[in-house]
Amino acid sequence: MNFAKISLEELACFVYQTLKSHNIDAVLVGGACVSIYSHNRYQSMDVDFATYVELKPIEKILGEFGFKRLGRCFTHEECPYVIDFINPPITVGHEAVHRFQTLKSSSGVLQLLSPTDCVKDRLASFFHWNDKQALDQAYLVAKERSIDIKNLKQWAKVEGYSEKLNQFLDKL
Repeated sequence: MNFAKISLEELACFVYQTLKSHNIDAVLVGGACVSIYSHNRYQSMDVDFATYVELKPIEKILGEFGFKRLGRCFTHEECPYVIDFINPPITVGHEAVHRFQTLKSSSGVLQLLSPTDCVKDRLASFFHWNDKQALDQAYLVAKERSIDIKNLKQWAKVEGYSEKLNQFLDKL
């Protein structure tokens, strides 16, 4: 594997499939989902996975490929991306996520947030911290992928941000 020239999607698929081959479930979350869904119009430099497994066995597995652990992150001297493992449960705002998308591509298979949940994740940052970059990222995903607007509106109402959602919907 040439980690110096690997794409974010290739790395995410590699990590997911490698962990899965060791019976470790993981889900890609965060900005890497935005990168994949937006065809790299937004480029994340970290690959965030959520898993219930402790990092010790993951450290051993990824170590076989030259990755070194620094806290909850893994780096490779040739790889431009950082692999980060976040603690579950997976949430978008205050909503727990239990269903995920399976992406099948030329790079392999990957389990990740659905496009709708990816948009919710980005909008949560916009809602709570007024993060305009997160609003732009949500827009990039919604422009490229089919999202469930009805579900999004219901979620924003429960979160208490129906009015703020209108900024996103107007942009669409």
